[in-house]
Amino acid sequence: FTTSFLILNLSVSISFWAVHRMDFDFIGAAVSEGSLFCLLWIAAGLYNGAFLYSAVDGHYGSTDERGGPKAAGLLGLHTFMSASSMRIVVALAMAVLEHRKVGLVAGEQLIPLEIAFGLLLMSMWRALHSSYVPRV
Repeated sequence: FTTSFLILNLSVSISFWAVHRMDFDFIGAAVSEGSLFCLLWIAAGLYNGAFLYSAVDGHYGSTDERGGPKAAGLLGLHTFMSASSMRIVVALAMAVLEHRKVGLVAGEQLIPLEIAFGLLLMSMWRALHSSYVPRV
């Protein structure tokens, strides 16, 4: 699961370099946020079929002109949007349960940047991976 490593690295990097400006106190919260996001990515990937062999072609046949890197990139984009939506729902549910505003917890401060950079990163990674994997 290379994508899980990329998402975890994204969360920790955003926390360390951008949001908390090289403060080591927030590394634990960033790893926790990244781990939650990885679990949501796996759930969204299982739902969308992103881990199947046919995902390389975007679930089209290898002879279908609609398949290939573009379709795989769109599948990665759709999977990431599903994971992002689930992350927002989890943040809202936790805020309701704890009677607080969304974004007060250290991990929730990373959500906007995770979504912005993650959309680009994950869809481009899936398209690049698809372009190098032979179509069967």
